[in-house]
Amino acid sequence: MAAVNDESLKPSFDTKPAPGPRGSVAAAAAPGWHFLVRWTAAWLAVGVVFAAGVSFGTGVDLGPVLRLSVLFAEVVGFSAYISARLVSPLLARLPGALRLALDALIVVSGTIFGSILVIFTDPLYVAAQPRAALLLVAFNAVLAAGVAVALGTYDRMRRQIEASYRVLRERDALERELTVARDVQRELLPREVPDVAGLELAGVCRPAIAVGGDLYDYLQDGDGRLGVFIADVSGKGVPAALLMANLQASLRSRFPIAETPGSLAAGLNEALCGSSSAARYATAFLATFDPETRRLSYTNAGHLPAILVRDRETARCEDGGMPIGLFEGTDYETGALTLAPGDLLALFTDGVSEAPAPDGEEFGAERLAGLLRAHRARPLGAVIDTVLDALLQWTGPVDAHDDVTLVLARVR
Repeated sequence: MAAVNDESLKPSFDTKPAPGPRGSVAAAAAPGWHFLVRWTAAWLAVGVVFAAGVSFGTGVDLGPVLRLSVLFAEVVGFSAYISARLVSPLLARLPGALRLALDALIVVSGTIFGSILVIFTDPLYVAAQPRAALLLVAFNAVLAAGVAVALGTYDRMRRQIEASYRVLRERDALERELTVARDVQRELLPREVPDVAGLELAGVCRPAIAVGGDLYDYLQDGDGRLGVFIADVSGKGVPAALLMANLQASLRSRFPIAETPGSLAAGLNEALCGSSSAARYATAFLATFDPETRRLSYTNAGHLPAILVRDRETARCEDGGMPIGLFEGTDYETGALTLAPGDLLALFTDGVSEAPAPDGEEFGAERLAGLLRAHRARPLGAVIDTVLDALLQWTGPVDAHDDVTLVLARVR
């Protein structure tokens, strides 16, 4: 029996990584020469239109009014620009009311100062036509404030959209990486069950997220000895998956030369202690089966004891030692059992036994043993499906709290 294993819309603005704290203001202050040229031209046009209106409405000479209007318009434009793109980002951390008051003060100050400079360019005309000059100044002040608010609002919205788009791009990149990691991890799980005389095997591994830290594997040596291995690496996600891949590689290289599961666990422990920190470890259950003698040898490295279901009893395989990767020089005991036809051995991780109900009660090893006993005569794939369905009913329609891994072996 085979093992059971379970940018169409893009903004037109620049989407380079966000600058750091020191570069953010500089980025906002330097939109590029093309923008400044267009901005200047736009306000030149505003000045021409307004000068024509003033000249037509008051009957004054168009020439001086046009010159003053164009200069006033440029004052308005650049007062608004300086407030919105240079000053406003510097005031972003201030309370809203204070920031608005300072923005308005800066715009008004810039407009008045610029207007005085413009008046000095033609003081005789201003003295002769004070009403037209005051009209230009008043219009400039109101226009500058409105434009500064509009431009500042636009810039804030643009920065928010850019930041949101960068987050989406980073999330998409992370999801692609997780997809690749998940596919690689899936390839590490057994694709087929080895053909062992007198023994049926089936297994399933369902990560709680895209990648997980659970592992199971089947191994065979040249003498026909079968190895069954299950492990739960500390943590979740990519770090746990990397540690799991490292552990599996070490397992496959050491299994053919290990005399007992205890010596195999000791070798894995030394390898993991030498290649990772003390915070990274794994619990594991390692077993070997001799098809000629039906002898099961095992060691439990800090893992949940495997459950052996027989006709009238349930046994726990507890001999072993500490989790792998915690302490150098750890010794592991090797336990042994002689199996009989019909015996069902279940290896599992805490994603099965510790699955919580809505009220917090755990699924428990006893409930798992009861399910195995009630369905142990059925095909192993059906038994696994029964356990998974029971877990789903127990936890309800919520995301799994941990990786779920279950391996079954039954003697024929």
